[in-house]
Amino acid sequence: MKQYCLFGAFFFAFWSCQSSAERDALPTLLNLEMVDSTLVKEKDFFMNVPAKVELIGDSLLAVSSNRTPAVGIIRTNGEQVGNIASGDFPIGAFMPSSFDVSEYPMVHIIDKRSQSVLKFNVASQEFIEKIRLDLPEEKIIRTIGAEFKKTENGFLVELYDQKHDAYLPDFYRNSGDLLYFFDNNGKVQKSIMEYPEEYKTMEGSLSPTNYLKMSDNNQTILLSFPHSKKLFRYSEKGEEIEQIDLPPSRIFDYQLRAADRIIDFNSVMAGEKQSTKTPDNHYFNSIHEDEKSIYIGTWMKIGEGGIEKTRFTHLMIYNKKEEKWYETQNPKGILDIGMLAGVVRDTLYFYEGSMMKYDDKYIKRAVLRPVED
Repeated sequence: MKQYCLFGAFFFAFWSCQSSAERDALPTLLNLEMVDSTLVKEKDFFMNVPAKVELIGDSLLAVSSNRTPAVGIIRTNGEQVGNIASGDFPIGAFMPSSFDVSEYPMVHIIDKRSQSVLKFNVASQEFIEKIRLDLPEEKIIRTIGAEFKKTENGFLVELYDQKHDAYLPDFYRNSGDLLYFFDNNGKVQKSIMEYPEEYKTMEGSLSPTNYLKMSDNNQTILLSFPHSKKLFRYSEKGEEIEQIDLPPSRIFDYQLRAADRIIDFNSVMAGEKQSTKTPDNHYFNSIHEDEKSIYIGTWMKIGEGGIEKTRFTHLMIYNKKEEKWYETQNPKGILDIGMLAGVVRDTLYFYEGSMMKYDDKYIKRAVLRPVED
């Protein structure tokens, strides 16, 4: 009860600070209602804390983990299908920074260790090929949560600047483009998307979160830095198609906050008490798109205390035909609902595998309902 009282107080205070014009433009409210929860049956392989989850069709989920480097395939009824794990193939160890399952049963993995794209057939448990990427100078593949997509003509990969400490303002000011288009031979064709001005103008240190989030509907690519309040749609050739304004929100805080001083990675590793005091900015955890709508899953720290009491997620939904925004009025605890994996018709699928609150892992289904007056 205390958790919800704290959240209610935050909700009222945040809403009260918004202007009347902002309140008039607020999204229509929806309820996120849980339908059921299915236990994942880990009989054939074990997956540690998930880094990325993605729905395949209407009956499979792909889950990656960095602590146990692998990509696992699971049915929505909880049964395991197959697993691509580091050490199981004669190519040596690999670290899946991200994956793409758009050509399932082919699984493409972006591997920071070898700076390559690795292609597997999960159905036959075969390693198919390795495409080494010709990375630009001073760029590396992001270790965890890199944005990655198999395109018709190659690959789209998020690269990380290694010249600057990610805690330093110069990291955002001087990183240059973040997304690189490679052909099927690993050669760079084009690059796009610098950090927006909202990030470049910060004087203190930001929490080194991956603020860029990407989704795709196979034909186009959706990109967003949430604090810029924009969604950008690009073609697979890197051509900008449109921009969609993000709506004001009763719950998600678009204000980007930096520390009141400069913090560096060495002080963080040394365990200095002040070193970890970068503000916990809200960000997008996932973006999914189907024919009708765009679904954005958020990550929000609200209040003080442990993760179980202060980490929430809610959804912002854009109806493309209506050109209208909605948002859920009842945020869920991250450790209760997990990560949004995708949408099948009117059913939303979530995967909770953090093992921070439960000893087991679950696939959870939910639906969106109108708020009754």
